[in-house]
Amino acid sequence: MSATNPSAVYFPGFNGVRFLAASSVVFHHIEQFKTIYGYTDTFTRTNDYPVVYQAGRLGVALFFVLSGFLITYLLLAEKQYAGRIHIGNFYVRRVLRIWPLYFWIVGLSFFVFPHIPALYIPGVSEFANDHFWSKLAFFGIVMPNIALALYHEMPLCSHTWSIGVEEQFYLIWPWLIGSLRPRRTLLILASIAFVLAGIFFWLRYGPGSTAPEAGTSMLLVSDFLAHFRIGTMAIGGIGAYLVFKKHPILTFLYLKPVQWVVYAVLATMLALGVRIPGLNYEGYALFFVFLLMNLAANPNSVINLENKFFNFMGKISYGTYMYHPVVIVLSLYVIRQFIPYGLGFSVLLYVASYALTTLVAWVSYEYFEKQFLKLKDRFAPGGKPVKSEPVVVSSRQ
Repeated sequence: MSATNPSAVYFPGFNGVRFLAASSVVFHHIEQFKTIYGYTDTFTRTNDYPVVYQAGRLGVALFFVLSGFLITYLLLAEKQYAGRIHIGNFYVRRVLRIWPLYFWIVGLSFFVFPHIPALYIPGVSEFANDHFWSKLAFFGIVMPNIALALYHEMPLCSHTWSIGVEEQFYLIWPWLIGSLRPRRTLLILASIAFVLAGIFFWLRYGPGSTAPEAGTSMLLVSDFLAHFRIGTMAIGGIGAYLVFKKHPILTFLYLKPVQWVVYAVLATMLALGVRIPGLNYEGYALFFVFLLMNLAANPNSVINLENKFFNFMGKISYGTYMYHPVVIVLSLYVIRQFIPYGLGFSVLLYVASYALTTLVAWVSYEYFEKQFLKLKDRFAPGGKPVKSEPVVVSSRQ
Protein backbone atom coordinates (compact mmCIF):
# COMPACT_ATOMS: atom_id res chain seq x y z
CA MET A 1 0.00 0.00 0.00
CA SER A 2 1.55 3.30 -1.10
CA ALA A 3 1.91 5.98 1.54
CA THR A 4 -0.45 8.94 1.15
CA ASN A 5 0.19 12.34 2.66
CA PRO A 6 -2.58 12.64 5.27
CA SER A 7 -2.93 16.33 4.40
CA ALA A 8 -4.20 15.29 0.98
CA VAL A 9 -6.84 12.82 2.12
CA TYR A 10 -10.46 13.68 1.31
CA PHE A 11 -13.52 11.56 2.04
CA PRO A 12 -16.46 12.28 -0.30
CA GLY A 13 -19.76 12.73 1.47
CA PHE A 14 -18.38 13.40 4.94
CA ASN A 15 -19.46 17.04 4.84
CA GLY A 16 -22.94 15.73 4.12
CA VAL A 17 -22.71 13.58 7.25
CA ARG A 18 -21.68 16.64 9.27
CA PHE A 19 -24.68 18.53 7.90
CA LEU A 20 -27.12 15.73 8.77
CA ALA A 21 -25.68 15.37 12.27
CA ALA A 22 -25.85 19.11 12.95
CA SER A 23 -29.39 19.34 11.56
CA SER A 24 -30.53 16.53 13.86
CA VAL A 25 -29.21 18.42 16.87
CA VAL A 26 -30.85 21.69 15.78
CA PHE A 27 -34.17 19.92 15.18
CA HIS A 28 -33.97 18.28 18.61
CA HIS A 29 -33.21 21.54 20.40
CA ILE A 30 -35.91 23.55 18.62
CA GLU A 31 -38.48 21.12 19.98
CA GLN A 32 -36.79 21.03 23.37
CA PHE A 33 -36.86 24.82 23.72
CA LYS A 34 -40.49 24.90 22.57
CA THR A 35 -41.29 22.52 25.42
CA ILE A 36 -39.32 24.61 27.92
CA TYR A 37 -41.30 27.71 26.94
CA GLY A 38 -44.56 25.79 27.23
CA TYR A 39 -45.49 25.47 23.56
CA THR A 40 -45.44 21.67 23.35
CA ASP A 41 -44.98 18.68 25.65
CA THR A 42 -42.59 16.89 23.30
CA PHE A 43 -40.04 16.16 26.00
CA THR A 44 -42.48 15.14 28.69
CA ARG A 45 -44.10 12.54 26.41
CA THR A 46 -41.02 10.91 24.95
CA ASN A 47 -42.86 7.74 24.01
CA ASP A 48 -45.15 9.78 21.75
CA TYR A 49 -42.26 11.58 20.05
CA PRO A 50 -39.42 9.04 19.87
CA VAL A 51 -37.85 10.54 16.72
CA VAL A 52 -37.69 14.03 18.22
CA TYR A 53 -36.40 12.74 21.54
CA GLN A 54 -33.56 10.75 19.98
CA ALA A 55 -32.62 13.07 17.12
CA GLY A 56 -30.15 15.27 18.96
CA ARG A 57 -28.61 12.44 20.93
CA LEU A 58 -28.03 10.36 17.83
CA GLY A 59 -26.80 13.42 15.93
CA VAL A 60 -24.09 13.88 18.55
CA ALA A 61 -23.32 10.15 18.39
CA LEU A 62 -22.89 10.49 14.62
CA PHE A 63 -20.47 13.37 15.19
CA PHE A 64 -18.51 11.19 17.62
CA VAL A 65 -18.30 8.27 15.19
CA LEU A 66 -17.21 10.62 12.40
CA SER A 67 -14.56 12.19 14.63
CA GLY A 68 -13.21 8.80 15.66
CA PHE A 69 -13.08 7.66 12.03
CA LEU A 70 -11.29 10.76 10.71
CA ILE A 71 -8.80 11.09 13.55
CA THR A 72 -7.87 7.41 13.38
CA TYR A 73 -7.46 7.33 9.61
CA LEU A 74 -5.34 10.48 9.54
CA LEU A 75 -3.15 9.24 12.39
CA LEU A 76 -2.62 5.91 10.63
CA ALA A 77 -1.81 7.73 7.39
CA GLU A 78 0.67 10.00 9.17
CA LYS A 79 2.34 7.07 10.86
CA GLN A 80 2.75 5.29 7.52
CA TYR A 81 3.78 8.40 5.59
CA ALA A 82 6.18 9.99 8.08
CA GLY A 83 7.20 6.91 10.07
CA ARG A 84 5.82 8.38 13.30
CA ILE A 85 2.99 10.44 14.71
CA HIS A 86 3.95 13.94 15.81
CA ILE A 87 1.62 14.04 18.80
CA GLY A 88 2.55 17.61 19.70
CA ASN A 89 1.44 18.85 16.30
CA PHE A 90 -1.72 16.78 16.59
CA TYR A 91 -2.71 18.57 19.78
CA VAL A 92 -1.89 21.97 18.32
CA ARG A 93 -4.16 21.24 15.34
CA ARG A 94 -7.00 20.17 17.61
CA VAL A 95 -6.56 23.24 19.84
CA LEU A 96 -6.60 25.63 16.87
CA ARG A 97 -9.71 24.00 15.41
CA ILE A 98 -11.77 23.59 18.59
CA TRP A 99 -10.71 25.98 21.31
CA PRO A 100 -11.25 29.46 19.75
CA LEU A 101 -14.96 28.95 19.08
CA TYR A 102 -15.42 26.87 22.22
CA PHE A 103 -14.01 29.56 24.52
CA TRP A 104 -15.87 32.28 22.62
CA ILE A 105 -19.21 30.58 23.33
CA VAL A 106 -18.26 29.73 26.92
CA GLY A 107 -17.17 33.31 27.59
CA LEU A 108 -20.40 34.73 26.19
CA SER A 109 -22.49 32.21 28.12
CA PHE A 110 -20.89 32.99 31.46
CA PHE A 111 -20.42 36.75 31.20
CA VAL A 112 -22.76 38.18 28.55
CA PHE A 113 -25.83 36.03 27.83
CA PRO A 114 -27.12 35.96 31.46
CA HIS A 115 -27.51 39.75 31.33
CA ILE A 116 -29.66 39.78 28.16
CA PRO A 117 -33.37 39.51 29.06
CA ALA A 118 -34.27 38.04 25.65
CA LEU A 119 -32.07 35.03 26.43
CA TYR A 120 -33.81 34.12 29.69
CA ILE A 121 -34.71 30.41 29.73
CA PRO A 122 -37.38 29.35 32.27
CA GLY A 123 -36.17 26.77 34.75
CA VAL A 124 -32.61 27.02 33.48
CA SER A 125 -31.34 30.60 33.71
CA GLU A 126 -32.09 30.63 37.46
CA PHE A 127 -29.09 28.37 37.93
CA ALA A 128 -26.62 30.43 35.88
CA ASN A 129 -24.87 31.63 39.04
CA ASP A 130 -25.07 28.28 40.84
CA HIS A 131 -21.48 27.26 41.69
CA PHE A 132 -20.44 29.86 39.12
CA TRP A 133 -16.68 29.80 39.60
CA SER A 134 -16.47 26.04 40.01
CA LYS A 135 -18.38 25.52 36.78
CA LEU A 136 -16.24 28.12 35.03
CA ALA A 137 -13.10 26.32 36.20
CA PHE A 138 -14.23 23.02 34.65
CA PHE A 139 -15.32 24.73 31.44
CA GLY A 140 -11.97 26.54 31.44
CA ILE A 141 -10.02 23.29 31.40
CA VAL A 142 -12.33 21.98 28.67
CA MET A 143 -14.17 19.54 30.89
CA PRO A 144 -17.75 20.82 30.57
CA ASN A 145 -19.12 17.28 30.78
CA ILE A 146 -17.69 16.96 34.28
CA ALA A 147 -19.11 20.36 35.27
CA LEU A 148 -22.57 19.27 34.11
CA ALA A 149 -22.30 16.01 36.03
CA LEU A 150 -21.52 17.93 39.23
CA TYR A 151 -23.65 21.05 38.93
CA HIS A 152 -26.72 22.50 37.24
CA GLU A 153 -26.42 23.15 33.52
CA MET A 154 -25.09 26.43 32.19
CA PRO A 155 -27.57 28.18 29.87
CA LEU A 156 -26.65 28.25 26.18
CA CYS A 157 -23.35 26.40 26.52
CA SER A 158 -24.32 23.11 28.16
CA HIS A 159 -24.26 21.49 24.72
CA THR A 160 -20.47 21.87 24.78
CA TRP A 161 -20.34 18.76 27.00
CA SER A 162 -19.62 16.87 23.78
CA ILE A 163 -16.49 18.96 23.24
CA GLY A 164 -15.22 17.76 26.60
CA VAL A 165 -15.80 14.13 25.63
CA GLU A 166 -13.90 14.63 22.37
CA GLU A 167 -11.00 16.31 24.16
CA GLN A 168 -10.75 13.39 26.58
CA PHE A 169 -10.77 11.01 23.62
CA TYR A 170 -7.86 12.95 22.11
CA LEU A 171 -5.87 12.50 25.32
CA ILE A 172 -5.90 8.74 24.76
CA TRP A 173 -6.25 7.89 21.09
CA PRO A 174 -3.04 9.31 19.48
CA TRP A 175 -0.95 7.44 22.03
CA LEU A 176 -2.73 4.20 21.18
CA ILE A 177 -2.33 4.63 17.41
CA GLY A 178 1.30 5.71 17.77
CA SER A 179 2.23 3.08 20.34
CA LEU A 180 5.10 0.73 19.54
CA ARG A 181 3.10 -1.97 21.32
CA PRO A 182 -0.48 -1.17 20.27
CA ARG A 183 -1.86 -4.55 21.34
CA ARG A 184 -0.67 -4.10 24.91
CA THR A 185 -1.94 -0.52 24.98
CA LEU A 186 -5.28 -1.64 23.55
CA LEU A 187 -5.55 -4.39 26.17
CA ILE A 188 -5.01 -1.86 28.95
CA LEU A 189 -7.61 0.51 27.52
CA ALA A 190 -10.07 -2.32 26.92
CA SER A 191 -9.67 -3.41 30.54
CA ILE A 192 -10.37 0.12 31.77
CA ALA A 193 -13.40 0.37 29.45
CA PHE A 194 -14.69 -2.99 30.73
CA VAL A 195 -14.45 -1.84 34.35
CA LEU A 196 -16.18 1.48 33.59
CA ALA A 197 -18.93 -0.30 31.66
CA GLY A 198 -19.42 -2.68 34.56
CA ILE A 199 -19.76 0.22 37.00
CA PHE A 200 -22.24 1.95 34.69
CA PHE A 201 -24.47 -1.11 34.27
CA TRP A 202 -24.35 -1.80 38.01
CA LEU A 203 -25.45 1.74 38.83
CA ARG A 204 -28.08 2.03 36.10
CA TYR A 205 -29.52 -1.48 35.76
CA GLY A 206 -28.15 -3.70 38.51
CA PRO A 207 -28.78 -3.90 42.26
CA GLY A 208 -26.59 -0.80 42.62
CA SER A 209 -29.30 1.28 40.98
CA THR A 210 -31.65 0.85 43.93
CA ALA A 211 -29.23 0.19 46.78
CA PRO A 212 -29.76 2.61 49.69
CA GLU A 213 -26.04 3.26 49.93
CA ALA A 214 -25.93 4.45 46.33
CA GLY A 215 -26.16 8.14 47.19
CA THR A 216 -25.72 11.29 45.17
CA SER A 217 -22.07 10.66 44.36
CA MET A 218 -22.91 7.32 42.77
CA LEU A 219 -25.67 8.90 40.73
CA LEU A 220 -23.20 11.52 39.52
CA VAL A 221 -20.78 8.80 38.45
CA SER A 222 -23.58 7.05 36.60
CA ASP A 223 -24.61 10.29 34.86
CA PHE A 224 -21.02 11.04 33.86
CA LEU A 225 -20.51 7.57 32.41
CA ALA A 226 -23.80 7.84 30.52
CA HIS A 227 -22.38 10.83 28.63
CA PHE A 228 -18.82 9.51 28.40
CA ARG A 229 -19.32 8.15 24.88
CA ILE A 230 -15.76 7.42 23.94
CA GLY A 231 -16.98 3.98 22.85
CA THR A 232 -18.77 5.53 19.87
CA MET A 233 -15.55 7.26 18.78
CA ALA A 234 -13.64 4.01 19.22
CA ILE A 235 -16.15 2.30 16.92
CA GLY A 236 -15.46 5.01 14.34
CA GLY A 237 -11.75 4.35 14.80
CA ILE A 238 -12.18 0.63 14.16
CA GLY A 239 -14.03 1.41 10.94
CA ALA A 240 -11.18 3.68 9.83
CA TYR A 241 -8.68 0.92 10.57
CA LEU A 242 -10.61 -1.53 8.38
CA VAL A 243 -10.72 0.98 5.53
CA PHE A 244 -7.07 1.94 5.91
CA LYS A 245 -5.94 -1.69 5.90
CA LYS A 246 -8.42 -2.60 3.12
CA HIS A 247 -9.61 -5.49 5.28
CA PRO A 248 -11.23 -8.39 3.35
CA ILE A 249 -14.49 -7.96 5.30
CA LEU A 250 -15.07 -4.76 3.32
CA THR A 251 -15.81 -6.84 0.23
CA PHE A 252 -18.91 -8.13 2.00
CA LEU A 253 -19.84 -4.83 3.64
CA TYR A 254 -19.67 -3.03 0.29
CA LEU A 255 -22.18 -5.32 -1.44
CA LYS A 256 -25.29 -3.41 -2.52
CA PRO A 257 -27.76 -5.93 -1.01
CA VAL A 258 -25.94 -5.67 2.33
CA GLN A 259 -26.10 -1.88 2.18
CA TRP A 260 -29.83 -1.87 1.47
CA VAL A 261 -30.55 -4.27 4.33
CA VAL A 262 -28.45 -2.31 6.84
CA TYR A 263 -29.96 1.03 5.87
CA ALA A 264 -33.49 -0.41 5.94
CA VAL A 265 -32.92 -1.70 9.48
CA LEU A 266 -31.46 1.66 10.52
CA ALA A 267 -34.37 3.60 9.00
CA THR A 268 -36.87 1.35 10.78
CA MET A 269 -35.11 1.76 14.12
CA LEU A 270 -35.00 5.54 13.72
CA ALA A 271 -38.67 5.75 12.71
CA LEU A 272 -39.78 3.62 15.66
CA GLY A 273 -37.45 5.34 18.11
CA VAL A 274 -35.84 2.06 19.12
CA ARG A 275 -33.60 2.45 22.15
CA ILE A 276 -31.06 -0.18 23.09
CA PRO A 277 -30.79 -0.32 26.91
CA GLY A 278 -27.33 0.60 28.13
CA LEU A 279 -25.72 0.52 24.67
CA ASN A 280 -28.04 2.73 22.66
CA TYR A 281 -25.40 5.00 21.17
CA GLU A 282 -22.86 2.25 20.65
CA GLY A 283 -25.54 0.21 18.89
CA TYR A 284 -26.40 3.03 16.51
CA ALA A 285 -22.68 3.77 16.12
CA LEU A 286 -22.30 0.42 14.34
CA PHE A 287 -24.79 1.58 11.71
CA PHE A 288 -23.13 4.99 11.45
CA VAL A 289 -19.65 3.57 10.94
CA PHE A 290 -21.05 1.26 8.26
CA LEU A 291 -22.29 4.39 6.44
CA LEU A 292 -18.92 6.12 6.83
CA MET A 293 -16.97 3.13 5.53
CA ASN A 294 -19.12 2.99 2.42
CA LEU A 295 -19.00 6.72 1.79
CA ALA A 296 -15.24 6.82 2.34
CA ALA A 297 -14.07 4.04 0.09
CA ASN A 298 -16.86 2.20 -1.71
CA PRO A 299 -17.29 3.35 -5.33
CA ASN A 300 -20.63 1.49 -5.37
CA SER A 301 -22.13 3.16 -2.31
CA VAL A 302 -25.92 3.37 -2.64
CA ILE A 303 -25.88 6.64 -0.68
CA ASN A 304 -24.24 9.75 -2.12
CA LEU A 305 -23.91 12.84 0.06
CA GLU A 306 -21.40 14.69 -2.10
CA ASN A 307 -22.82 17.96 -3.42
CA LYS A 308 -22.11 21.69 -3.13
CA PHE A 309 -24.88 22.42 -0.63
CA PHE A 310 -23.88 19.62 1.73
CA ASN A 311 -20.21 20.58 1.40
CA PHE A 312 -20.97 24.16 2.36
CA MET A 313 -23.20 23.20 5.28
CA GLY A 314 -20.72 20.59 6.47
CA LYS A 315 -17.88 23.09 6.36
CA ILE A 316 -19.67 25.40 8.81
CA SER A 317 -21.22 22.60 10.89
CA TYR A 318 -19.03 23.25 13.95
CA GLY A 319 -20.38 26.78 14.09
CA THR A 320 -23.89 25.49 13.50
CA TYR A 321 -23.54 23.21 16.49
CA MET A 322 -22.05 25.87 18.76
CA TYR A 323 -24.32 28.83 17.92
CA HIS A 324 -27.71 27.21 17.37
CA PRO A 325 -29.05 27.31 21.00
CA VAL A 326 -28.70 31.09 21.32
CA VAL A 327 -30.21 31.60 17.86
CA ILE A 328 -33.19 29.38 18.70
CA VAL A 329 -33.85 31.21 21.99
CA LEU A 330 -33.61 34.63 20.29
CA SER A 331 -35.91 33.47 17.48
CA LEU A 332 -38.43 32.21 20.02
CA TYR A 333 -38.30 35.49 21.91
CA VAL A 334 -39.04 37.57 18.82
CA ILE A 335 -41.65 35.31 17.22
CA ARG A 336 -43.73 34.84 20.36
CA GLN A 337 -44.10 38.63 20.63
CA PHE A 338 -46.09 38.74 17.40
CA ILE A 339 -47.53 35.33 16.53
CA PRO A 340 -49.71 33.00 18.65
CA TYR A 341 -48.65 29.39 18.82
CA GLY A 342 -49.73 27.31 15.85
CA LEU A 343 -48.48 25.91 12.59
CA GLY A 344 -47.28 29.29 11.34
CA PHE A 345 -45.40 29.83 14.61
CA SER A 346 -43.54 26.53 14.26
CA VAL A 347 -42.77 26.98 10.57
CA LEU A 348 -41.40 30.47 11.14
CA LEU A 349 -39.37 29.26 14.13
CA TYR A 350 -37.77 26.49 12.08
CA VAL A 351 -37.03 28.75 9.12
CA ALA A 352 -35.64 31.55 11.27
CA SER A 353 -33.57 29.23 13.46
CA TYR A 354 -31.99 27.35 10.57
CA ALA A 355 -31.42 30.43 8.40
CA LEU A 356 -29.96 32.63 11.14
CA THR A 357 -27.83 29.82 12.55
CA THR A 358 -26.43 29.20 9.07
CA LEU A 359 -25.69 32.90 8.60
CA VAL A 360 -23.99 33.25 11.98
CA ALA A 361 -22.00 30.03 11.46
CA TRP A 362 -20.85 31.19 8.03
CA VAL A 363 -19.76 34.62 9.29
CA SER A 364 -17.96 32.95 12.20
CA TYR A 365 -16.19 30.52 9.88
CA GLU A 366 -15.13 33.14 7.35
CA TYR A 367 -14.02 35.90 9.70
CA PHE A 368 -13.11 34.15 12.94
CA GLU A 369 -12.41 30.43 12.67
CA LYS A 370 -10.47 30.68 9.39
CA GLN A 371 -7.82 32.83 11.03
CA PHE A 372 -6.95 29.93 13.31
CA LEU A 373 -7.31 27.34 10.56
CA LYS A 374 -4.56 29.14 8.63
CA LEU A 375 -2.27 28.63 11.62
CA LYS A 376 -3.44 25.03 11.87
CA ASP A 377 -2.06 24.30 8.39
CA ARG A 378 1.47 24.97 9.66
CA PHE A 379 1.17 21.87 11.81
CA ALA A 380 -0.29 19.63 9.09
CA PRO A 381 0.35 15.89 9.56
CA GLY A 382 3.10 14.41 7.42
CA GLY A 383 4.76 17.71 6.62
CA LYS A 384 3.54 20.83 4.86
CA PRO A 385 -0.07 20.92 3.66
CA VAL A 386 -0.61 19.80 0.10
CA LYS A 387 -1.69 22.58 -2.28
CA SER A 388 -2.88 20.32 -5.09
CA GLU A 389 -6.23 18.56 -5.36
CA PRO A 390 -6.98 16.26 -2.40
CA VAL A 391 -6.62 12.53 -2.73
CA VAL A 392 -10.02 10.86 -2.70
CA VAL A 393 -9.77 7.67 -0.69
CA SER A 394 -11.14 4.75 -2.68
CA SER A 395 -11.11 0.99 -2.50
CA ARG A 396 -9.71 1.05 -6.05
CA GLN A 397 -6.40 2.57 -4.88
